[in-house]
Amino acid sequence: MENLKIHFLNTVWSDAIILESNNKYAFIDTGSLFYYPMIKNHLQEYNINTIEFILLTHFHSDHYGNVINLLKDKKVNKLYIKRYYGLDGTTAKGYTSNEEYTQHELMTFYQILDTAKEFNTEVIFVDELGLDTLNITFDCHTLELYDIQNTVYKLYCEKDSPYYQQKAFNENYSSIGVFIKVNDKHIFLGSDVTCSKTNALELQERAIAMTKKHYQKYHINHIDIYKSCHHGGGGTNTLELCKLLNPDYAIITNTDQWLDNWPTIPNLKEANNNVKVLKSDHQKYIFNIDEKITYQEIKEESLFITLQKK
Repeated sequence: MENLKIHFLNTVWSDAIILESNNKYAFIDTGSLFYYPMIKNHLQEYNINTIEFILLTHFHSDHYGNVINLLKDKKVNKLYIKRYYGLDGTTAKGYTSNEEYTQHELMTFYQILDTAKEFNTEVIFVDELGLDTLNITFDCHTLELYDIQNTVYKLYCEKDSPYYQQKAFNENYSSIGVFIKVNDKHIFLGSDVTCSKTNALELQERAIAMTKKHYQKYHINHIDIYKSCHHGGGGTNTLELCKLLNPDYAIITNTDQWLDNWPTIPNLKEANNNVKVLKSDHQKYIFNIDEKITYQEIKEESLFITLQKK
């Protein structure tokens, strides 16, 4: 089997991940809009002109921000996305949502679809496939997608739901979790998957639930590479989840300015004192996964940090 490379770009409070295999490339999330100059430079550096697919894990601007730019500037064969309905209870920044916010997000969603159509990119609505999980083939590798159904929309629409016609959740509750197996190595790209103890049973402890399903499928009890859920944010990387994952490497798309407020790193280290914690504030990382795992650390300050200094 070919090795797999994963480019974790130097984003803070934002995800832009590139998969590479046999000179083929794919994106998982596309970062906030202001990161595009950095992303464009990275694409030029690696001579990336064709993108096999873009997977948007959920509809928050720090994940979908550059999808239109990429659709326009590169040849993108496929776009995997959930349909967005404007049911946000809170915004991407955690504030109470309002009509202006949801209308803007809906407008952006349809702009993305129109751009994909204009540039002949096939759009696959993963939540409309009638599946619980979805496998995406990338070169000789398989991405296993968990939580592809639109459970938030279902809770909003069903008359017997306690959340009927209530905008009670944000898009993080719709996040897709991505697992990849390379030889005997297992990767979990956590997008903004929650560990919430919400009263909605269908949405409880999603990161834990999908990890257990993956473990049961492969008879394992350990993740080799973990891209932290929700940028290492509060309430997500519970000690229970960290002990379950017990990762060798943890990539956090954030910086100490916020991570100091949460027990994410202490929880990871309590689960595995030898865990290698890598933050994307002053460097980007390119992992090579084959029979063993190696990575290259490339110093390049995040534009988020640079802007904060001005």
